[in-house]
Amino acid sequence: KLPDDPKAEWSVSLVSSAVLKHITTHAINMVLTFDGRGVSGHANHVAIYKAVRHLASTGELSKGCVLLSLETVGLLRKYISFLDLPFSWFLPSHLHCVVGSKGYKQAKAAMLRHRTQLLWFRYLYITLSRYMFINTFQTIPQGPKNLKIY
Repeated sequence: KLPDDPKAEWSVSLVSSAVLKHITTHAINMVLTFDGRGVSGHANHVAIYKAVRHLASTGELSKGCVLLSLETVGLLRKYISFLDLPFSWFLPSHLHCVVGSKGYKQAKAAMLRHRTQLLWFRYLYITLSRYMFINTFQTIPQGPKNLKIY
C-alpha cells in the first residue's frame, strides 16, 4: 500500500497510523521528517511530512515529542556541498546539524548499500549535496490549527 515511487500518492491516514504506532511502541520523543517540499519533491517524502503534520494537529502525540522537518533548499544551495555552511548557519532554523568526515563516510556507505537507488545523479548527490554535510530543521508545531472559540 506504500510503494517506493516518486509519483505514488500515499494515504495520509495510513502513513499517520504507521508513524504513530512506531512512535508509541518505541517511546520516541523526537521525530525528524521531510518538509512539505520533500527535499526533491518526492511524493513519498511529502506524504510522510503530511502524516506527521496530521499527527501534530490531532493531539495524538505526547506533548514531550518534538517534531522537526528538514528544510528543503533551492537547487544551487543543494549542490554546493559544505560551502552552504554560512547560509545554513546564519539563516533562522531551530536545529543545525553539521556532519564531520566520519559522519559523511557513514552516510556515503549507507547510500552505497542501496544499489537499486543508485542512478547516475545519486553519485552527484553523494559527492556534492549539502544534505550529506549540513541539515537544518524547523519545528512542527503541535496542537489544533486555526481553532476559533466564540
